[in-house]
Amino acid sequence: MIKKTHLLFLFVIFLNLSCSQIRYTSENTIPTYISSKKHHTRKVKTTGLRKFYLWGLIPREHTVNLDSELSDTALLSSAKIEVEEYQDGMDVIYTFLTLGLYRPIRYKITSWGVKE
Repeated sequence: MIKKTHLLFLFVIFLNLSCSQIRYTSENTIPTYISSKKHHTRKVKTTGLRKFYLWGLIPREHTVNLDSELSDTALLSSAKIEVEEYQDGMDVIYTFLTLGLYRPIRYKITSWGVKE
């Protein structure tokens, strides 16, 4: 019984040591500001999904370009950018059923901007 408890404990620690991360960058193709700006009155939301495998070890990092994500919504300039990472119910179930071999991470980018 003690060996099973030790194995379970080591397995839980191993799953918590994954190194997956999503990096959010900007290439300045459209002006982006973290703080609020005057005349940025249109609220825009965009969502995305990144998939990690082998307990988050492959790939170690995904890069999301904020400029391209926000320019797809026809923004000329964006301010007060908020990023939220989450897993919905099915994502948690997939992660649990595969014992962490597949881990989808969703993100939502909310911004106030100036549209055309």
